[in-house]
Amino acid sequence: MRSPVISAAIATTAVVALASLSPASAAAPAAAPAAAPADIGRVVCDGGSLTAQFDPGVTFRKSTVRLTADGDLGACSSTAHPKITGGTVRLEGVLSAVCPGPFGPGYVRATITWSNGSRTIVDQTTFRGDQQSFSLEGGSVSAGPLTGGTAQAAGRPTSSPIELATQCVQGGMNTYPATLDQFAVGDI
Repeated sequence: MRSPVISAAIATTAVVALASLSPASAAAPAAAPAAAPADIGRVVCDGGSLTAQFDPGVTFRKSTVRLTADGDLGACSSTAHPKITGGTVRLEGVLSAVCPGPFGPGYVRATITWSNGSRTIVDQTTFRGDQQSFSLEGGSVSAGPLTGGTAQAAGRPTSSPIELATQCVQGGMNTYPATLDQFAVGDI
């Protein structure tokens, strides 16, 4: 005589085994696996430019500011996405800032419009900057080509530290023009 626990285990195993043979499970297609970062590819852009706007202007007193920035990505290349040869980027976020720095770190959203007409959105990439350089790092590509990837960028202001400090003294630094030395998105 079998124990009730063993009988229940045998019955459960039989139901599970038979369920996998039912016509309903055979007709359901297997879900496609999500793209692994290695399958995403990457786009690397060099020689771009970016102009950031701070509202209110950054002063010598630390405060919360809204950052909006628009830029050209320069020349882009990708073996996985050969039709992407350039694009534009828009950054939007709120962060703490003080002159002469740091500006951030803070999360921004990057919206990239590629030369082939597609659009990539990177959520929660970290912006850091000061009067010498800025960077973007991390985040998650949530829409468009390269979904599942991340972002990284680096650049330097084209205004001298004296010009930027003058803005800080005269009501706040509102404009931060910069080079976009490199911008990479995807499997990086």
